[in-house]
This record gives sequence, C-alpha cells and structure tokens, in this order.
Amino acid sequence: MMAAGNVGAVIKDLKGRIGAIACALVSRDGLVLYADVPAGVYTETFAIMCATILGAAATANTELNRSPPERIVIEGTDSRTLIVGSGKKALLVAVVDQGQDTSRILDEVIKVADQVTSG
Repeated sequence: MMAAGNVGAVIKDLKGRIGAIACALVSRDGLVLYADVPAGVYTETFAIMCATILGAAATANTELNRSPPERIVIEGTDSRTLIVGSGKKALLVAVVDQGQDTSRILDEVIKVADQVTSG
C-alpha cells in the first residue's frame, strides 16, 4: 500500500476526475483509511456500512458456493455507489450522480484501487 499522503492525493484526484460526491478508502472491516466526503457525513458510519455491504454479499455468494464479489454497484434514484476491492485489506468507495457513465467511472475506480494497493 502506498504512503498515506500519496493515497490522499490519488483519491482526491480520482474524485475530481470522475466528479464524485464522495470517495473513501476503507479497510475491509470498516475503518476509515482516507475519506473525502461532504461536510456532515459520519465517515465512520459510511465506512462500516460499505464494508458490511461487501461482506454480506461475500457471505451470500459463499452460501451458493460462488466466489466473493470483486465489486458492488448500488443504484439509487439520484446516485450510484461503487464499492471495489483494493487488495486483500481495503475497499475503494466512490459515490457519483446517477447520470454518470457507470462503465467509465468503474474503470477509473478499479485503476485507482489497483494503484493504491500496489503503490
């Protein structure tokens, strides 16, 4: 994993490039590693819920003898939340407006998730 200062810069850059409402790097057990979210957001709650969502999906897949998900896309009426694995210990989360091109955004988020893990 890259140095904390570099992680922050990379995630801030991603947020700007994709026009995200929020971006965060969280541990798979829900600890905030870095977050760039709007004022008033409880980052600890946001992080633990994102980790819980991926964990629940992994458990559901395991019950079906399927591999755990690599990513989750949550569709809302006004936004999309993308939760992507970033190595064995972290998740990269991005929240974007609903009108954004999901394929392009997902590609960008996956690239950064890989970069943060290997950097």
